Amino acid sequence: MNTLDNTTSLSADRNLTQGVCQKIKQMMLNYEIIPGQRLIFNDLAKQLGVSRTPVNNALSILANEGFVDLIPNKGYTLHRITKEEAGFLYEVREILELGSVGTAIRKLTPEKLDRLRKGKNRYEEAVVEQASRDRFIFDQEFHARLIEMSENQYLADYFREVYQRIFLRHHIEGLYQERARKVVVEHNEIFEAVELRDIESAKELLKSHINTGKEYIFSVIFD
Repeated sequence: MNTLDNTTSLSADRNLTQGVCQKIKQMMLNYEIIPGQRLIFNDLAKQLGVSRTPVNNALSILANEGFVDLIPNKGYTLHRITKEEAGFLYEVREILELGSVGTAIRKLTPEKLDRLRKGKNRYEEAVVEQASRDRFIFDQEFHARLIEMSENQYLADYFREVYQRIFLRHHIEGLYQERARKVVVEHNEIFEAVELRDIESAKELLKSHINTGKEYIFSVIFD
């Protein structure tokens, strides 16, 4: 096999592994696998329609990312987040959002504002429809779109990773309905501050929104 063939093969293997990673994360989102559950290679490979090798590679990546734990002589289990971990992740989330919102507002355009509005509306529609799993995705995207308005895609990508590290590690479906209606109101307030180009108000509203959400999740999961 020549160098070009080797490169093509390696690229295909990486793409397959990344695809398996995303499918496993989707299974986490759908609660097909839950925190603390042992992950069986053969079962995952059969369910995903791939061999054991990309599953093994994907689980190794997910372990490095903190989504699964490798337990000696037992294999992989889905990671169950601790209160301390969640606290650190919320701290990072706050730094990312408050640190980027000023630039986002200074670079605001009608097109960016419309995209943010659509993200806000999608979350609201999911609340009305009581689509509990979709709410997490749409909440993530509302905030990610706000960060993307700063034109720093690295910050937005890292925000998505941090968000998923919090919410893909708990089985919290059905526990968020009470909070969801309040999130709609808070998203609207944040959006209005952005539309008015009021950086200080946007920062204050974001900080309150993040901390209120954190307190609610902590009260449900850890208390």
